[in-house]
Amino acid sequence: MHHLHVDKTLPEPAYLQLRDALEHAIRRGDYPPGSALPSERELGESLGLSRMTVRRALEELVHANVIEQRRGSGTFVRGRRVEQPTDVLLGYTEEARLLGFRPGSVLFDARAMPADEAVASALRVEPGTPVLRINRLRTADDEPLAVQASHLPPPYDKLSIAELKRAASLYQALRSQFGVEPAGAEQSISARMPTEQEQEVLAIDAHTPVLALERTTFDAEGRPFEYVVSAYRSDRYRVLLRLRA
Repeated sequence: MHHLHVDKTLPEPAYLQLRDALEHAIRRGDYPPGSALPSERELGESLGLSRMTVRRALEELVHANVIEQRRGSGTFVRGRRVEQPTDVLLGYTEEARLLGFRPGSVLFDARAMPADEAVASALRVEPGTPVLRINRLRTADDEPLAVQASHLPPPYDKLSIAELKRAASLYQALRSQFGVEPAGAEQSISARMPTEQEQEVLAIDAHTPVLALERTTFDAEGRPFEYVVSAYRSDRYRVLLRLRA
């Protein structure tokens, strides 16, 4: 147990003392992002507190978004949120690095498929046109953050997967193989409840919403070359709007 102390002779309620002690321990790095806190039983026994007192302290930290409780797994320290600015177009890898996170990617699969109505409309191709769909898990500091499905129309559907793995960034791989540069994008954001697969991959429960992002990216001539559908953990990701008068 990391230097936690509660003095029951003080007038301050014990649950508030424990709340503050845990928060200080988290801030100084005793419990890094993603790590598990001791159980209610362990905290209660080590500090001589009732389970109710410990539970109330943990609930305070949950409401403050310092920790999260995962059903059947325990209590964990929340990671910092990845923040997407809306006034600049960046790929995920560049965005995460700019914000001080270590980006990561797990390639689930990459395969040719006929474009359905939504994909065809976004990419301005006929329905049924072969496109390359790339399914990936995106991570920040080794913690799952988003699942993404990127769709590339011809000629970008011939992207080398070896080049994608080497570059780690889709935009870098496209730039290297085809010389295409992202010049603009249209993006929509909505909130919804996660699918069972998203719950498993993102390590969230059924009650944690995801932010569903759809983005079409254009080259310098205004031609769409990528349509991506993403589901981000809402507890670790937010969109920053900069508004000017």
